[in-house]
Amino acid sequence: MKFLATFEKSCSLEMWLELVDSLKPYMDKNGLNLIVAMESEDGSRIYDLAEAETMEGVEAFMTDPDVICMRQEAGVNTESQEVINGIGEHHIF
Repeated sequence: MKFLATFEKSCSLEMWLELVDSLKPYMDKNGLNLIVAMESEDGSRIYDLAEAETMEGVEAFMTDPDVICMRQEAGVNTESQEVINGIGEHHIF
């Protein structure tokens, strides 16, 4: 299943991209794949399109204490995480 999500951040996009690299083993373990991510014009939010094998994998990733700690230390407001909508067909140009 694919889904569009957003969250607030206080870090730079470059720092967030480094965080994503660090989180890759946790994402792989839980069957998650980040397809594309965009930063809001003011730099305060990330909007991402991701894919998950199961919702249980998403929940396991989001509640993993190590993941929470890493995200918070990097400047992600973990309380602001929101799944906007499930996504059907899509095309990346």
